[in-house]
Amino acid sequence: MKTIIATLTTVTALSFGTMAFADTRAEVSQGYDMLATSLMGDFERMGIPTATLDTLTLGQLAAIKETLEDGDESNDKGQVEAIIYN
Repeated sequence: MKTIIATLTTVTALSFGTMAFADTRAEVSQGYDMLATSLMGDFERMGIPTATLDTLTLGQLAAIKETLEDGDESNDKGQVEAIIYN
């Protein structure tokens, strides 16, 4: 009986852990999509193919967004390309 209760407890805990992971993954995916979409206009303006956005990591997208919002537009394209290709 103790084994059955322990097994049920473990299964329940793992089930809730999996659901929490799925929720977190969906939220990250949604955040990624929102960030990539917000950068499309900037990529078009700079002449960088928007298809490139599909190949970037969340970290790269965040770095590009930060670069574009720093207020210094003098070398945005060069900095963005450095983030993409390095």
